[in-house]
Amino acid sequence: MGLNTLPCSVDVAIACWPWGAYLGDEALTKGVRMKISSWKRLDHNMLPPAAKTVANYANSSLAKVEALRAGYDEAILLNNEGLVSECTGENLFVVRGGKVITPPLAAGALEGITQWSVIKILEDMGYEVEKGNIARSDLYIAEEIFCVGTAAEVSAINSVDDRDVPCPGPITLKVADTYGKAVRGQIPAYRHWCELA
Repeated sequence: MGLNTLPCSVDVAIACWPWGAYLGDEALTKGVRMKISSWKRLDHNMLPPAAKTVANYANSSLAKVEALRAGYDEAILLNNEGLVSECTGENLFVVRGGKVITPPLAAGALEGITQWSVIKILEDMGYEVEKGNIARSDLYIAEEIFCVGTAAEVSAINSVDDRDVPCPGPITLKVADTYGKAVRGQIPAYRHWCELA
């Protein structure tokens, strides 16, 4: 017992169970209402935000509960510089001028498997994808915003801080359709992503 993890072995357990729509059944068609959280994303100098650890989820839980209590579906976390990092359990994508932008790891975003998959799908569709900084104000003038995660899959965002966002946008719908088919093994080019459980 103690804080020295060096002598500890690593054990992994994997569990599978039925899961409903994480952000609601209408997350793609009607979108979800987002709130910029007053809680900041963990700083790199505190705990690596790219590490998918239980400790990092305490930060996300505070933001999620704050959003739900205020009547929103989900929260967006900013980093200490005021730039968009991610949602409480999803990566964020913004569409402007036909270009798709997602926050870089340096902004505190988790390097998500779903994020990587969606970037690959978007690039295969011919879209330019940039890992770049997103200011809070960029969200208010976006053409489309969507979030992605293992549980959320691809979910459209219909508003941020009560400012409407066109929803669902054409890019969001296309990537959601392709991603949904890909993770169910229905697209041969992406079938290697799937493992039967």
